Amino acid sequence: MMMTGPKVTAAALSLFSTSSSSSSSSSSSTFKVLARMIAEGPGVFVLDGGTGEELLRRGMPDDRATWSAQAVANPKYHNLLKDVHWSFLQAGANAITTNSYGITQHVGFSREQVVQHCQTAARLAREVVDEIKTLSTPPTTTTTANPSPCFVFGSLGPLVESYRPDLILPYEQGVATYTAMIDAMNGNVDAFLAETMSSVEESMQASMAVKTSVPLKPLLVSYTLNGEGQLRSGEEATSALTRLLDFTSQHSIPIMAVLFNCAEPESITKALSSIQAATASDSSSPSLQKRLEEQGIVLGAYANRLAPIAPDWTLAESDEPQPMRSDLDPQQYYDEFVAHWVRHLQVKIVGGCCGITPEHIKFLHERLVLSKNQDGTGT
Repeated sequence: MMMTGPKVTAAALSLFSTSSSSSSSSSSSTFKVLARMIAEGPGVFVLDGGTGEELLRRGMPDDRATWSAQAVANPKYHNLLKDVHWSFLQAGANAITTNSYGITQHVGFSREQVVQHCQTAARLAREVVDEIKTLSTPPTTTTTANPSPCFVFGSLGPLVESYRPDLILPYEQGVATYTAMIDAMNGNVDAFLAETMSSVEESMQASMAVKTSVPLKPLLVSYTLNGEGQLRSGEEATSALTRLLDFTSQHSIPIMAVLFNCAEPESITKALSSIQAATASDSSSPSLQKRLEEQGIVLGAYANRLAPIAPDWTLAESDEPQPMRSDLDPQQYYDEFVAHWVRHLQVKIVGGCCGITPEHIKFLHERLVLSKNQDGTGT
């Protein structure tokens, strides 16, 4: 059963119409375009890959303290960062994500620096998109529902450590911190992506911060998983999504998609399969799939290429980058995972996280476009 979006789009648009911002009509327009491309379109929406690891692959020194954030904090790497954004767009991505992941007080930035660097990250990404728009032939494949070649998603990562549900900030502090980051990026992004969330509680903080932003922007929420396909907190994916939907419905937060990222692709398959299995077996109450459909929320997946990550891992205590797997080249990633997610597990958004390169994105984009042209399914 493929998810569609007409009911959802109307319901979600009402959230934007009540915004007090003079920019609410612009936000509604962006939501409409994204909804058509993601929920209603016959194809698949393609995200970029792992910006941080790609920066290191292109020669930026590996600073274990700030990791990818140094590409924003140090102006000497701004052009390199823009080149990475360009590469993903040229590969066929429909959206690039701001390099704001890792810009936190936990790594040593002051609150003022966090705001400043988030502004810079969003500005640099927007500059690339604006430059793309000036080309007579944009590098990405467009559809009639998409008047511009690509979008900018504002990355909202963990505020303390990736993969560590035991280290998240208290609720009010987390919401306030995310709010400052969102306000800094809001003028240059089309939507926000709360990514690598290790628990529902962590995603609630980012979701509530987006709700209070002006203008209100769409939100995509993505969870990282353990080897069993559970959230890093140990919660089953089906339970986590149910709690997220309850929370966002209660607070009228416009979520466009729920995704899984920065995990082994095998783990993502387990999580997606559990959602499908729960849908097939649950007849006593509205199924999770039905709730997603009614709210216009689609599923997405963008795995990493890293070796398995220990539960107690921290960036500060790591001496070197996590090793990369040798069995996930572009064709393997597509053939063994992406194609299955799209064809059998109702995934409408795909891309990559750490270690997924522009070459990976180019391969899956071309395969998805070829499949769409051949059979109209994008698979």
